[in-house]
Amino acid sequence: MANNLIITEYAADNREACAELFTRVYTAPPFEFDWLDHDMSSRYFADLENTPNSLSYVLSDDGAIIGVCLGQKELCFQNPGYKINEFFIEPARQHMGLGSYFINELELILRTHGLNVMHLFTQRRMNSFIFYRKNDFIPNDETVHMARPIRQGDAVVYARAFLNPHN
Repeated sequence: MANNLIITEYAADNREACAELFTRVYTAPPFEFDWLDHDMSSRYFADLENTPNSLSYVLSDDGAIIGVCLGQKELCFQNPGYKINEFFIEPARQHMGLGSYFINELELILRTHGLNVMHLFTQRRMNSFIFYRKNDFIPNDETVHMARPIRQGDAVVYARAFLNPHN
């Protein structure tokens, strides 16, 4: 692992570099989202920046952004938490311990914000599920993430991989 790693709070001026990285991650295997482009990623990041209680971080190595965690603080009833909306590492830098390093350091940072839990949505059949389990995330069998496609005339618009018609 590199010695020049630094985690900083995400800022709007990180958007273009983060959107470019996001696009590289999600247009590559195993996702291969052929509908995703830089402009769409950039607009998505702008939306996340404006989410109430947005709190996001970037992982950099020698000034180059190699990892991103976009999320928000949530009350989660009586247990204040942090919802991870997006978490990704530069494809060429995956499987080197950087994701685990980033998650562990985020835990320390989030603790200073008075947050008690990190939570997210992922798919059991993806490598990310194995990654999160390895990093002490616990699947919750009591809740189900559900989605309803919004029909556009005779066509159906699919959202993310869990409704991706190519899977």
